[in-house]
Amino acid sequence: MHSGGVTANEVIAMQKLFIGSVIVLMLGAAFSLSGFAQARASSSASTDGPVRATVGTFVLEEGSRIAFELRRSDPCPCMCGDIFVTGMSVVDRAGKEVYRDEVDSVPYTDWTGMWDLSRADGTPVAPGEYTILIRTSLGEFRAEVRIVHPGEGSFSGRLCATASVCGLGLDVYRLVTKDDDGKTIPLRAGDKVMIALPGNPTTGYEWTGPDALPAGVLEPIPGVNYRPESGLIGAGGTFLFRYAAIGPGRVELSFSYRRPWEEAPASDSFSIVISVGGV
Repeated sequence: MHSGGVTANEVIAMQKLFIGSVIVLMLGAAFSLSGFAQARASSSASTDGPVRATVGTFVLEEGSRIAFELRRSDPCPCMCGDIFVTGMSVVDRAGKEVYRDEVDSVPYTDWTGMWDLSRADGTPVAPGEYTILIRTSLGEFRAEVRIVHPGEGSFSGRLCATASVCGLGLDVYRLVTKDDDGKTIPLRAGDKVMIALPGNPTTGYEWTGPDALPAGVLEPIPGVNYRPESGLIGAGGTFLFRYAAIGPGRVELSFSYRRPWEEAPASDSFSIVISVGGV
């Protein structure tokens, strides 16, 4: 018993009670693959266990790549303490693990997950259905994907589908790397794309993208623009650019690797065409 005010333990208990009541509505999004199917998202939590959120299904052709990030809404609605990513793995439909990326309790703001549709030994996984499991100190986030042969379907699934708990949600991106230089990348309205380019800002060089975009096709997504490979002094890393497809059209994106204060030609360059289809 106590009189007046609310104790810290009571605040925590109320937060848990609030989380226990969270059931996010299923979100619909469509992909085309020999008919019509639904990408959906759901999340739940309980007072006596970790949270669990699932988003999918997304269709990927062999040879493509996928990326993941956790994003928290602002202002944070609840459970606003530190959250850490502790690992990422991929399992097949039978529940057998095909890929694992151990993470040493990295703050979610410092983490970007990437998967090139291969096993740990580098061999491609077979077409089929897979689940990406992202483990955090708050609970587990999942993304359901379906891998198909080239020509059987496009990378679609409306990557705007998001499952979140207490404002923390999983973003799913079509991942584009330096190997895609000169290619045309097909997207659907609602998809998200992440462009990852290797570089080392300690040398003074940095990747810069287009200053402006045509209206109505792509819009930039804010986020961390550089991830170091390690904490070692002088180590390189990856520059990141994120875009959301908002309407049909074609946009050429060109990037230059240069020292901003120099007028010399760029040390390296990269360009792709984003072709956005309809909804």
